[in-house]
Amino acid sequence: MAIPPRQKNAPHVFFWRGAPVALTLLLGLGYLIGDGIVEDVAAESVNPWLLSLLVLAQAALLVVRHQVPMVALLAISALDAVLILMSSGEAGAGTFAVMVAVYTYVRQRPANAQLLIPTGVAVLSTVLTLLAVQTSVEILAEWAVPFAVFRGAFTFGLPVILAKIFDGRARLIRALRDRADAAERERERLAEDAVRAERALMARELHDIAAHHLTGIIVSAQAADALSSTDPEDARTYIRRVEGDARTALSNLRQTVGLLRSESGSAFSPTPAIEHLPALISEACENGTPVAFSASGDPKEIGPLAGMAVYRMVQESLANSSQHAPGAPRSVELDYGADSMRVSVHNGPAQTERPSNEPDRDGFGLQGMSERADLIGAQLRTGPTPDGGWSNVLEIPYDKVRA
Repeated sequence: MAIPPRQKNAPHVFFWRGAPVALTLLLGLGYLIGDGIVEDVAAESVNPWLLSLLVLAQAALLVVRHQVPMVALLAISALDAVLILMSSGEAGAGTFAVMVAVYTYVRQRPANAQLLIPTGVAVLSTVLTLLAVQTSVEILAEWAVPFAVFRGAFTFGLPVILAKIFDGRARLIRALRDRADAAERERERLAEDAVRAERALMARELHDIAAHHLTGIIVSAQAADALSSTDPEDARTYIRRVEGDARTALSNLRQTVGLLRSESGSAFSPTPAIEHLPALISEACENGTPVAFSASGDPKEIGPLAGMAVYRMVQESLANSSQHAPGAPRSVELDYGADSMRVSVHNGPAQTERPSNEPDRDGFGLQGMSERADLIGAQLRTGPTPDGGWSNVLEIPYDKVRA
């Protein structure tokens, strides 16, 4: 089906629909005013009032051409045929209204029926013109056929061509508009996905920070509670650790939440990286069982995103071991191989029983580590070990993370 023309505002609609009517009225009145306005006035034997009346009737039919395009086309063409027969094919004032009616009909009809009616009317009009000009004193007999064919082609062919051109333009505009709308929806979807990804990343960051420090706070608080009656001095030491861990957690949380701000010039701590692992391990040792740390191979640059993934993986692994395997020996190993870097965090079986009143940590632990590994093209392996402990191994290929 033909695509309707682009919606216009009221003044434009009035102009484009009213202008052809006004021009047809002027052509009809031109027969009464004389050939000073219309040069092809009919022969003197034809009543100009009758010719004017027929053209004015065409103008009236043009008013309803959008509501009943087929009726308007057939009626206007019939009036034009009367004009042709009355003037021996010499009057051309009715041609304009026919062209407007053909254009409107082709634009509004389905594609498979656009040309059927105009073609039939064009053939009839050409035949009538050929018959009418036989009695003309101005059109030579040898020009009768070319004149009739040209008039039919011009009157019906030109508006069809124009209608097809503007119909194609309307289709193109519609396609471009739909494409722009689809692109806008895609941009909105991508923006929503980016927001969700950023929220997930922020949730993991907040979880990793809070889980690490809160685990230390819980361990220190339990130790302080156990020593409060037997060794008050050591209990106060653990209480001071609780205070220090709480302040550190609060500071880190403020820095992380501060990343959501858009103000420039804000100073934040450096992004966690492999270089910060010694400080992380030292802090873990102070809050619980000592952690053995070793590194082998020649250190290689792996980029900030991979460095953060390593840091968070070790941080989460140590926090999990403190909760699920209290008192167990722990180790962190960095191995810089030829093609990849491997980070291993291992803890043995629990040496003491977990307090019954200690709640389980629900969060993004292993899921967060897995998502970070996927983000940098690394492989994460987690699971129990033969000695009853637990092991997390992160292997990072260099060719996936280095620029």
